[in-house]
Amino acid sequence: MFDSHKHLLSTKMKSLLFSACLVGGVSLLTSCDSQSSTTDDNTAQMDKNTAASQTDTSAPVTTDNNEIAIDKEPITTETSPPDDQMVGPSGYQKLSFGQVVTPALLADLGLTKQESDNEQCYYVSDPKQYYMDQAYGKRASVLYQVIDGKVALITIRDPKTPFYTGVHVGDAVTAVMSAHDDSLTYEVDKYAVDGDFYNLIANVNFIVTGDADAGTLLKKDDIKLNNANDTLPIQVEYHIKGGQKLSNNTISETEWTVENKRALQGEVESIDIGIPEAIYLVEGCS
Repeated sequence: MFDSHKHLLSTKMKSLLFSACLVGGVSLLTSCDSQSSTTDDNTAQMDKNTAASQTDTSAPVTTDNNEIAIDKEPITTETSPPDDQMVGPSGYQKLSFGQVVTPALLADLGLTKQESDNEQCYYVSDPKQYYMDQAYGKRASVLYQVIDGKVALITIRDPKTPFYTGVHVGDAVTAVMSAHDDSLTYEVDKYAVDGDFYNLIANVNFIVTGDADAGTLLKKDDIKLNNANDTLPIQVEYHIKGGQKLSNNTISETEWTVENKRALQGEVESIDIGIPEAIYLVEGCS
């Protein structure tokens, strides 16, 4: 009987050990599956994060119209266009002030002459450089004025054409004053009795040494060039629209008052740069 009881205990012990092993094995398998699932999930998430981090963030963002959205960047020394692609005291592209203009040169540069019977004074432009004006339609972005066979003036009419002072067509008059440290001569347009159209003129490469009054054409005896290498005096004239008449029709750069500066209004309609003889022509070549 003792042997029988011993055999029964042995059988129960084996059964208990087998059950314990079975439960332990199941738990171990469950733990392994759970750990494997967690590992797989983590791996998938890491793959997603890696793919996202490797995405080319420099790719252009498109708008609803599938057009590339370009952010405007401020013009700096690094981002400014080359000198020949920016209107300035040296001229624009392949034309400079005082340069002799011939039919052969115009043909070589692809410039066309505007209709005019005045051979001493006329305008030329590049037909490939134009913009769409809301009031006038298709217009030349830049005009070159030729006087006595030489480049005398360059006019900017397109807001996208860069100018060396950083001012663009459409900018507020405050931007003009800031670009020239308020050293500008004010004069009301001849036909704008209310001062809604006026001009701001800056001397670029010379100082006035004579007794010339504001708004009058400067003569050779009135100026002194800043640089001995310069051969022509250059001025800038900003044509402003949307203004109001100030206390005087003309204000020299040394006669500004705080009240006059604060009263300035309007925006740039066009920009001229050239020799004084061209700047002070009231009606262009007509």
